[in-house]
Amino acid sequence: MGSDYTLEPLTGKEAARWDELIAPYVSRQLFHRQAWLDYLAASRNLEIRMWTIRCSEGTVGYFCGGILRKGPFRILGSPLRGWGTNFMGPIVNGRFDPESFLAALEDLALEEGFGMVEVESPVLPEERLIAAGFEPVSQPTYMVTLTPGQPEEMWNRIDKPAQQKIRKAQRRGLLVEDTNDPEIPDEFYDQFVEVLARKNLYPPYGRSCPRLLFEFLKPRDLLFALAVRDANGKVIATGLFPHDDGAVYLWGVGSRIADWNLGPNDLLQWSLMERAAARGLRTYNMCGYGHFKSKFGGVLSEPKRWHKCYSRTAKWGRRGYEFYFRNRIRCRGWWERVAHRRHAI
Repeated sequence: MGSDYTLEPLTGKEAARWDELIAPYVSRQLFHRQAWLDYLAASRNLEIRMWTIRCSEGTVGYFCGGILRKGPFRILGSPLRGWGTNFMGPIVNGRFDPESFLAALEDLALEEGFGMVEVESPVLPEERLIAAGFEPVSQPTYMVTLTPGQPEEMWNRIDKPAQQKIRKAQRRGLLVEDTNDPEIPDEFYDQFVEVLARKNLYPPYGRSCPRLLFEFLKPRDLLFALAVRDANGKVIATGLFPHDDGAVYLWGVGSRIADWNLGPNDLLQWSLMERAAARGLRTYNMCGYGHFKSKFGGVLSEPKRWHKCYSRTAKWGRRGYEFYFRNRIRCRGWWERVAHRRHAI
């Protein structure tokens, strides 16, 4: 299949200048940056690949993704579900033809022998993806508008019960800090395990993931690592929130169940919004939905992640892996809860 665009692999020297190359493009976001790609490579054991999008008139932009193998299938994700990455896709300016890009992506998939390609990007229109044979999976999330210099606007959008919990937490002496303490990822993971165990669930990633997120992003000022301390200084809630210059994302939050009566979870969210707005950020993507997340003045949005399988066996394999993944997490959660009860006896 021919197309007006081609995807040409970057040379080693070009790849070493990745952040510099993509800096002029308006669709560049946190998840395209080298720090995030390095984190994905280390935490998900991926092969990160980068391409130049070219046409007869020159360079249109750039494209990146991660390649992994599941059984007999090579898979390209830009991004793939489970990577904690909201979107990637092409890095371009206004002069961009989605149809030509998707045709070039099809050429690449056939050339590389991918069993599946998965992509999520705000610059790829739904109708073009459907026409190219991609299938959607909805990912509802609350999007909160941040108002730098006007915190009262954000506060007024929070529902009244949450406002009361935040004030109560402040009266009880709870304080929130953005910390450089390298122990915070482990504290977060322990708290997250405790919260999920109540639902017979377990984290879909290991302890190394939050550690690596902290290691790759915090020194580059791309991560809020928030810790809520009680009046005695004990950490009772934590949150990891990656960000760039425009938006912040909820990667993970945890807390000690015994201290929920103090209101640390609501205070954590409000403190994140205050800090992000003070940095000039305009959007908080809560990366999910539910009653708790609905309290903070966001608008429910429904972005979609798109996948295309290149054989019937690849499609069956994808469905089978999703079934296995969901049930593995539930079984692990059940076992951890039983083990915790035995240990407590």
